[in-house]
Amino acid sequence: MNRKDFLNNLGIGAAFALTATCLGGCSKEEDEAFTPTPSTGIDFTLDLNATENAPLATDGGYVVRNKIVVARTLTGDYVAATQQCSHEGNLAVQLRNDEWYCTVHGARYTLAGDGLNQFGSNGLTTYKTALNGTDLRVFS
Repeated sequence: MNRKDFLNNLGIGAAFALTATCLGGCSKEEDEAFTPTPSTGIDFTLDLNATENAPLATDGGYVVRNKIVVARTLTGDYVAATQQCSHEGNLAVQLRNDEWYCTVHGARYTLAGDGLNQFGSNGLTTYKTALNGTDLRVFS
């Protein structure tokens, strides 16, 4: 086998190996690792009567769904923001005293996502909410 034949055979084998790896890697695990961003088009609905959403019946309560924190403010309004802190990317944002708060480094954000301290200076992605009966829609 000469050099040209070897490289041609290597190229075909490498292409097959890369294709097989890609097809084998496209699995549900990638979907579970989904991290929402403003460009991904967030849109889901929570049933407020469902047991897993019971914290939303109380002012100050929150749940995490799809890496999004959905909360009920102290005045009874519903708000939503990414669970991923903009400071270092930790999935640690929650609602605390009507502010978004990261439990890792103490980043603080307004309900609109504006930073309130040096750790929150990059802001936080927030989402819209709409209540229709007992269905709470969260969307971008």
